[in-house]
Formats: sequence, C-alpha cells, structure tokens
Amino acid sequence: MKFFKYLGICAIMLFSFYYTDKIANFVLEKNKLYQEIDNKKDNYKVKSTSALIDGVYIIPGLMGHEVNVKDSYYNMKSLDVFNEHYLVYENTMPEVSLENNKDKIINKGNPKKNSISIIIENDESLINYFNENKIKANLLIDLDNYQIYPTLELINNDAKNYEKVESLLNNGNLNNNLCILNNTLEDTCRENNKYLIEAINVDNSTFLETKNTIESGNIYLIKKGINIENLKLLIKDIKFKDLKIVYLSELISENN
Repeated sequence: MKFFKYLGICAIMLFSFYYTDKIANFVLEKNKLYQEIDNKKDNYKVKSTSALIDGVYIIPGLMGHEVNVKDSYYNMKSLDVFNEHYLVYENTMPEVSLENNKDKIINKGNPKKNSISIIIENDESLINYFNENKIKANLLIDLDNYQIYPTLELINNDAKNYEKVESLLNNGNLNNNLCILNNTLEDTCRENNKYLIEAINVDNSTFLETKNTIESGNIYLIKKGINIENLKLLIKDIKFKDLKIVYLSELISENN
C-alpha cells in the first residue's frame, strides 16, 4: 500500500510540475517583449554552410546561428525593451560537417574566413622570425625539439615517438589533433582520429609561384632553409591582400 501511495504522490508532483511549466510558457509567450523577440528572430539568423567534399578532400563548412528566444527574453527582461545586443544565440551545425568526415583530407580552410595558415618546419631562423614579429604559425615538432613558444601552435610530427609527443601535448593542453600528412604519419593519424591536413610546400624554388597564387583558405608549409627575405615578401603579400594569418586549428574550425 505504501508503494502505491508514494507512486501516487510522485505522479501528482510530476503532473503539477508539467502543468506549472505549461502555464509559465503560456504566460511568457503572451509577453509583449517576448513576442517582439520571436517576431524578429529570423532577421538575425545565419544559415550554416556545409563542408565541400571533392573525392578524398574536404573544405570545412561554417556553423550558423539562431536566436534563443527564451534566453534572449530573460537577458532583456530588466531593460523591458528590445535590444539586439542582448540577443542570445545557439550554434547550428552544417548539414555536411567536418566532424562527420574526418577520414577526408583538409587541403584548404573555408575561404569566407578571409584567413590563411602557415606551418613551419623546425628551423631556428624560422622560429625566431615568427616569435620576434608575433606572427601566428604552427610548428612541426618531435620529441627531441619539443618546446613551448609564445606565438606558435604545436603539431606532432614524430612518427617514431608519436605517443610520447602526444602525451606531452595532452599534459600541456596543447593538442589540437592536427596532422600534416607525409609518407610516415598518415596511418598513425587516421588511427588516432586526427584532422588530416595537406599543405602547400613553400621553399626557395616554389616561393615566386606561391607568392603569385595567394588566396583565402590556403595552408602553407614553410620548409627549412627558406630565405627569410623571401618569407618576408610572402607575408607582406598576404597582408596586402587583407588576409589574416591564423592558427591552423582556427582556420579549419567550423566556428564562424
């Protein structure tokens, strides 16, 4: 009997909560400010952009966002007047997302970001240039030259000691799960569910061709031994085209 008594009490409580919530929502939806937000929400909606897949390659898409009417209302409630700066948004995932296609190879970031990324091989002159000029770049590292730099995002490039370098990156919260494809790392990276990246190699022999074909979304791998003056000219042209230089993790992210 006690069991059925407690069961009845629980049922009444659940019904009461449900009924109270329904009434609260009904009252809220009749509120003038709430209705104004609801009527205007589509004006602030940004549609997501699906990733583009071409065979084994993928260009990441971009998230969209839409207004959370209820949260926006509570954010404006004290003002009691509509203010777009107080709108609260929720991200909407692309229909075709990078996260569901991590077996594909990223050969470019989304051009809408007006950005490019630079990866550098472990070379003292390159490291010094990017650090001294506070330019964001990604550095390929192995166990022997693992070091944290203020302006460089690190990428595991050690096929022999891959797990040890992974541990170092994980312990320092520095692991963005990026993988620059080469002949030794692809299988390991796929097994570890990394973002697979194919970059444009830049050295002294390809510098001029690269300089003349700069466009948003490109990913450049600067090879050891490149003339720093050539590198400076490349950076200058990137900035002349009003493109931002961002970390690779930012370039391939679907965050808008």
